[in-house]
Amino acid sequence: MSRLIVLTTRELAAGYRLAGVATVEVASPAEAEAQLETLLDSEDGVIAVHAPYFRALGRALRGRLDVLRTPLVVPLPAGLTDAQAEDRRERLLRMLRQAVGYEITFGDETRTG
Repeated sequence: MSRLIVLTTRELAAGYRLAGVATVEVASPAEAEAQLETLLDSEDGVIAVHAPYFRALGRALRGRLDVLRTPLVVPLPAGLTDAQAEDRRERLLRMLRQAVGYEITFGDETRTG
């Protein structure tokens, strides 16, 4: 039976489970690679791998993935780090300030400058 499995961090796994997706929690790129090797032998659907772990896969395994028909293995975007989210927030505030002509804040945020 084909299904979607997400190979991700412990912190992100709960969110995928809430959405009804099967997950495998891993704590490191090495553990992700070992789990992926196991899944390749038993799955025929789609395996989505946390992007930082996908990028860290060894050359031999990536070569194997290139020639597989099933399962389909794809990187899963990792989302934003706190720093990236703050940078995105700052860019959005600048765009709003430019478009509207004054600064808008949300909630109880306070800004100076």
